[in-house]
Amino acid sequence: MTHIALARLASRRLLVGVAVALAAGLAVLVWRARSVAQAPVSVGRAVREERIVAQAQVVPIDGIIEVRPLTAGRVLRVLVHPGDRVATNQLLAEIESDIQVAGIRQRRADLGAASERLKLTAEGVRPEEQEALTAAATAAREDAELARDRRERQRQLHEQRFVSEQAVIEAEHDLKAAQARAQEAQQRALGAVAGGRPQEIRAAREQVAAAHAAVTEGAVALSRTRIVAPIGGVVMTRNVNPGDIIGSDVTSPTLFRIVDPDRLEIRFEVEELLAPRLRIGLPVQFTMPGGRTIIGHGKVTRVAPQVEKRSIGADDARIRADSLVRPAWSDYLPQPGVGQLPVNYRLEARVSVDAQGGDKTEEKDAHP
Repeated sequence: MTHIALARLASRRLLVGVAVALAAGLAVLVWRARSVAQAPVSVGRAVREERIVAQAQVVPIDGIIEVRPLTAGRVLRVLVHPGDRVATNQLLAEIESDIQVAGIRQRRADLGAASERLKLTAEGVRPEEQEALTAAATAAREDAELARDRRERQRQLHEQRFVSEQAVIEAEHDLKAAQARAQEAQQRALGAVAGGRPQEIRAAREQVAAAHAAVTEGAVALSRTRIVAPIGGVVMTRNVNPGDIIGSDVTSPTLFRIVDPDRLEIRFEVEELLAPRLRIGLPVQFTMPGGRTIIGHGKVTRVAPQVEKRSIGADDARIRADSLVRPAWSDYLPQPGVGQLPVNYRLEARVSVDAQGGDKTEEKDAHP
């Protein structure tokens, strides 16, 4: 091949490379032109207004609620489907509860037995036994009175020398024994009326309290077989069916995802270089991605204190997924005629920063 042919080949390759570069640059310019809003026009002195264009997404204010099981077992029935609106504490699904029901019955029986033991300990013996002990105490007092009279007669007879001194001593001993028996019978009667000892009553009360706690624990375990909605909203996903065996550990799958579609806001991400210009209260306009028609507006309500990896539009080939961004949030008021936006819906946010005197309007792109 001659030198002239080689030179022509090199020239053709150079021209092709230049053409490809020009085409790529033109595509980037066209895309940027779509993402930049038109500059506002004012009468008299020109206004310089800068806007930050950022990727945005509709998110629920309260987040997406994940419902997980708190007990293990077989699912008996599932009552909702994706798209169903549910109220707070509405039953979503039910797990078999035979073991929990049997356990709470046993604990209630234990509570009843402990309550009866406390009652018997506090009251003492039965009324019939109380009457018998009272009668025995009365008889013992009468025996003591007879023993006292017998001792007095023996003393008188001893003074008249009709009986010996030994008879008087025996009468004294009989009186003391009768008095002791009367005192013992009286204490038994009083104990029967007063009930058990304080230590016994205290122990019986502790047993009743423990039985109450066991019943409460069983009721909680039984309630966990009923999976209910923690908030009112709409079911996003359902990942359980009747007959499934589910667990209660931290690795158990999410059964339902629920979101409140009436409490929504917009989350958008601003490039790291433009992040310092964000602040609460700045006005925001929202358009479709790459569009110019405004479908809603709002104001910045929160700004994250940190930068992080991009999460909105990270799969878009035009956007650097590895760049750092600063998240921010805005409320959302739709334009007349615009319906309610679904959760995770993609938008573009145009944040208006401070207006300054000047001769032109600038718009900063929050994504390359």
